Amino acid sequence: MKKILLLIPAALLLNACSPHPGAGNWTATEENSWGIPGLTLSYEGRALFTSKTPPATWHCFWSGENKTSARLDCTPSTDTEQEDRFEFQVNENGIGTLSRQGRTLGHFRRVEGRPEI
Repeated sequence: MKKILLLIPAALLLNACSPHPGAGNWTATEENSWGIPGLTLSYEGRALFTSKTPPATWHCFWSGENKTSARLDCTPSTDTEQEDRFEFQVNENGIGTLSRQGRTLGHFRRVEGRPEI
């Protein structure tokens, strides 16, 4: 009986530490209006992506809004005083959608590799 009791708390701990589905390296599934080739959401709560329109590197902090959606608070390299909010939503097929102010900026699929910034 003692063995069973020890396994239950361990299983709960492992479940609580699973990463958000948005965490990872993502590449664009097709060209998009902002020219974003991909993005990285690190396990530590930072995110990074570049865009061609507007031309900038976006440094972000992100947090999970719910089980499938993450909020990104980002600052462009061209104006460190400006902050923009983005949303990254992962659907049931594993496709991520980056949006800003309700407008879809691009669709992304997860690629291998540790998400480091």
